[in-house]
Amino acid sequence: MPVFVRKINKHTIFGIYFGMKTDKKTDKKTLNVHFIGVGGVSMSSLARYLLSVGFTVSGSDIAPGEKLEKLAEEGVTIYIGQSAENVEGKDVVVYSDAIKEENPELKRAVENKSYVLKRAELLKIVSENFSKKIGVCGCHGKTTVTCMLAHVFDEANERFTAHIGGFDLKYGNCAVKGAKYFISEVCEYKKNLNFFDADYAVCLNAEADHLDCYKDRDELKTTYFDYLKRAFKAIINADDGSLATYDGSNAVTFGLSDKCDFYAADVTQKGGKYSFDLYIYGAKSERITLKTFGGHNVYNALAAAACAFLCGINPKKIKKGLESFRGVERRFEHIGNLAGAEVFADYAHHPTEIAESIKTMKEAKKGKIYTVFQPHTFSRTIFLKDKFVKVLSGTENLVLFKTYPAREEYMKGGSAKELASLLPDAEYFEDVRGLLAYIYAKVKRGDVVLVLGAGDLEEKMKAALGTKVSINRKNDQKGKIEIEYYSMDELDRIMDLFRTIEK
Repeated sequence: MPVFVRKINKHTIFGIYFGMKTDKKTDKKTLNVHFIGVGGVSMSSLARYLLSVGFTVSGSDIAPGEKLEKLAEEGVTIYIGQSAENVEGKDVVVYSDAIKEENPELKRAVENKSYVLKRAELLKIVSENFSKKIGVCGCHGKTTVTCMLAHVFDEANERFTAHIGGFDLKYGNCAVKGAKYFISEVCEYKKNLNFFDADYAVCLNAEADHLDCYKDRDELKTTYFDYLKRAFKAIINADDGSLATYDGSNAVTFGLSDKCDFYAADVTQKGGKYSFDLYIYGAKSERITLKTFGGHNVYNALAAAACAFLCGINPKKIKKGLESFRGVERRFEHIGNLAGAEVFADYAHHPTEIAESIKTMKEAKKGKIYTVFQPHTFSRTIFLKDKFVKVLSGTENLVLFKTYPAREEYMKGGSAKELASLLPDAEYFEDVRGLLAYIYAKVKRGDVVLVLGAGDLEEKMKAALGTKVSINRKNDQKGKIEIEYYSMDELDRIMDLFRTIEK
């Protein structure tokens, strides 16, 4: 059972331990690791990490896309389509919960007696090569807090690696800067929390979700608490009703009450962005002004600040790190304009997240808000139907788009169309062109279109809306213009325009 090691710098040696029988004793470059469904955000992050420490990495997915093209540019061998031949010669095969047993690559890997790992198992193995492990869990906010921690640890010049379940605007979904701290999102889906043992366990909230995997809410809560009890420090949101009952001796609390170990006071808001005074164990510390939208980010910043402080980071570095964080893709991301209206996309797909997103947009923008929601999975819609109806019933200019099924087959009562039937003022669409035509006829200059959901509607909207242009001024004399395109046709159009200008 060999340990594969690589010298990262003159101070640090770490590697990956697979616990597998192989003749390839210490040469990672000859050890082939294959990811089934490598386009998934967590899977691609792990693929990037293994590539960064010297492994030969490949992966497959069902359809091409920009994210796969980027992985290929970085050195990952990409297969479009999933075929048994893709895993021939692969020593380790990794799969996620979205992959079914009948998948041809998974079946062939088992037949070939390759070393087969679940995504959560690989995450655990990777984490064990670090001195300290930080795991961020909860129904909402995991990605943001993980990114905030990466910014803080970077500002403090700490050696860390961050496994991110989204795309930070600076780091992407994987930041490799050393081997002391491993910062990762950990998910409650199918009890994946059980695979990760954190030294510092951050729990943001414990709302009901993924109830297709748990017999009831009590079992879900027990899973969270078992995870927290295994940690050296359990950093919990004391304002969350479920987490407030946690009585472990390792608890460190954050929230808005001065009874918390870390709390925010004098909270103010301007244009949807928040500032607050950070208090640490009763003493006023730093005034923090966040660059991201939404009051929920006060809680996220408190969680990151508490964790970083417990890891020995100076509060002034915590402040600089938090204030350097500018957001994550699909978190109030501006994706284009339509008939003079700005179009924003947000990952919100749980009723609590949806309510917060709409509230934040009302704080940030004037004019009418047109809310477009794509439900994520049939099971979530069924289990949370009453909450969806309650949140969306009071929403003006509401549009529902067909359900993103993810890993599921249709379940009666769980479709977006069926949800729309319970919301008499809602419109329903199944194609993007029809959706855009409807919105185009309604919106006026100064209005906002808010696209909510964790599915594929955002990418479809980007492709339809075309080019995004950002002007970043350094000062009055100079700056930078960035043009983001969403299809090869759009790129060709832009290049033709530049050629015309040159003439």
